[in-house]
Amino acid sequence: MTAQVPANSAPTKKYTLHFGRKAKLFLGYVCLMVLPFLATYALDMQEKNTYAAFVSLFNTLAMMMFFIQFPLGSRLKSIPLFANIDWNMSHHKKVGQWLGVIFLLHPLLILMPKFAMSQTDGMRAIMEVIRAPQMLTGIIAWVGMIVWILMSIFKDRLPMKYETWRFTHMLGFVAIAILATLHVTTVGQHGQFGGWYNEIWWGLCSFSVLMVLFNYFVKPQIMKSNPFKLTSVQQVSSSDWEVTMDAGAGSDFDFEPGQFVWFNTATSGGVKEHPFSIASSRSSLPNVSFLIRNLGDYTSKLGELKVGQDVFVDGPYGSINLSDTKKSKGVVLIAGGAGIGPMLSLLRGLADSNEQRPVRLIYGNNRADQMVLQDEMKALESSMANFKQQLVCMEGCEGAYTGVIDQAIIKEVMSDENLKDWTVYLCGPKPMIAAVNKSLKALKVPRRNVHFEQLSF
Repeated sequence: MTAQVPANSAPTKKYTLHFGRKAKLFLGYVCLMVLPFLATYALDMQEKNTYAAFVSLFNTLAMMMFFIQFPLGSRLKSIPLFANIDWNMSHHKKVGQWLGVIFLLHPLLILMPKFAMSQTDGMRAIMEVIRAPQMLTGIIAWVGMIVWILMSIFKDRLPMKYETWRFTHMLGFVAIAILATLHVTTVGQHGQFGGWYNEIWWGLCSFSVLMVLFNYFVKPQIMKSNPFKLTSVQQVSSSDWEVTMDAGAGSDFDFEPGQFVWFNTATSGGVKEHPFSIASSRSSLPNVSFLIRNLGDYTSKLGELKVGQDVFVDGPYGSINLSDTKKSKGVVLIAGGAGIGPMLSLLRGLADSNEQRPVRLIYGNNRADQMVLQDEMKALESSMANFKQQLVCMEGCEGAYTGVIDQAIIKEVMSDENLKDWTVYLCGPKPMIAAVNKSLKALKVPRRNVHFEQLSF
């Protein structure tokens, strides 16, 4: 017998859970972080009460978050979970700040039950911790973690060069990793019920240190064997330089428009490498160009580089590329200051592919003399099927919108378009990225259609 379905019955809805690339990364990190906590249930310990289980979860998550910071910042292209370097670095910073809060709370959570009994018991417990020799490694790691995270948060205000900060950042956190592991494996209660549990922490610590050694000693030797050659250094605005280098005729170096590299013009590695976005398109290979703004320290000395010298390049990295535009009806590129580099790479890539869809570039600077390659922009407006540039200037510039890149100018540029069907790329200083993202949200641009890179690592 066949069941009859009423003609007016509604069709059954099927719900499918879709995970984007970033959601999958987040889930992968969460799965990694809970593993040490789940492993505690394999130990022959007394059953935990609710508070003890919470503290155990809190502490093991904190340690695992700390160890994950090393691969997040290690540029591991061969491991998919850690290959999305720009997303990794932005979350490396956010997680690092939360780690500071978590490590600050760690001793408070341990001592809370004593204070719950009485203030006298709590103060006595604090003194016992301070005087106990076996607690010294934990105290040093705890203080060091707070200090080094504060140094990371306020690095732009510290009176030290980027290279110096980077070296102390690396060395300090390696020391903290070793001290924290010593503390966990000698004082932590879990290791007393199973030596294999301590081996997990030492394995993670060893892996973290090995990654640092690889990045600072092994990778530089690999880079040294395949140097690029500097072919041109030109000042293209009052604040910007165009640096071009040759990867070599036999090089297998390739990239996607929107990606970036770390390069070093001094030695073949160490702490003197800097991240810069590629400004050229693949059609220019084996030549690779960069637009770099003079922001102090290393970038203030670009004019001293010598044509013909070796440049040591690590990359490319970054997940921003034109594949995100496959289903889009158009492309919006928004660049603030030095952020024009990767946006120009994307624009050149679109021009090379004879893009027929509308393409818009909103390019902002403080002054007119900071605008780069305007002759090329005008040529592209003539040669591309549907490309227009909108300049934005803080100080009056002829033909430019006066002010900052705000909701009004974005709406004006896109007045006749449906933004929800467009792909938007952003690059610029952190405040600019935050403001533009807020404007795009107000204009109801779907978050999944917005891709951005911040000028900070």
